[in-house]
Amino acid sequence: MARVLLDVTMSLDGFMAGPNVSVEHPMGEGGLRLHEWLFNTSTSEVDAGIEREMSATGAVVLGRRTFDVGINVWNDTPFPVPCFVLTHDPLAERVEKSGTFTFVTDVRDAHARAVAAAGDQDVRLMGAEVGQQFLAAGLVDEVRIQLAPVLLGAGRRLFENLGTEHIELERFRTVESPYVTHLWFRVRRDAPARS
Repeated sequence: MARVLLDVTMSLDGFMAGPNVSVEHPMGEGGLRLHEWLFNTSTSEVDAGIEREMSATGAVVLGRRTFDVGINVWNDTPFPVPCFVLTHDPLAERVEKSGTFTFVTDVRDAHARAVAAAGDQDVRLMGAEVGQQFLAAGLVDEVRIQLAPVLLGAGRRLFENLGTEHIELERFRTVESPYVTHLWFRVRRDAPARS
């Protein structure tokens, strides 16, 4: 069965995008700095290996904001797989050359559709709000953080709106390169459920 992965790069101070995310600045102002590890995979076998592992994606769930600012950058789907856009303002299905964007309004529906589409491959979550909604609903299997050695100071925080209840994690892998530290955690199912 598919694993649901919240897999993001963030700064040491918790930002996954710089300030003022827009079509002109899809990663926010200064936010591309977070992804230098992806641009340097030719010089880091560690990062190249992590990038190869990311290609085992079978479906993607992303938020409407991520869709809106990313579609002109990707000129396609972000991965060549079915993509489900979680939104309050759905559009008609959008077919691209490598996959389809299907717009859904409910987090559990998005989860069910993505897991079914992914088969034995991973479901990858994109966007802070989608990650927060999936975590709050208990639908994330793993949290994978690429921790960039930078303090952005402002922007979009990954874990900003999770509330005050604990979500227990178990670290099971740590790998570092000159550009980023990869931290992988399982979400503990034996911890009390969140409402």
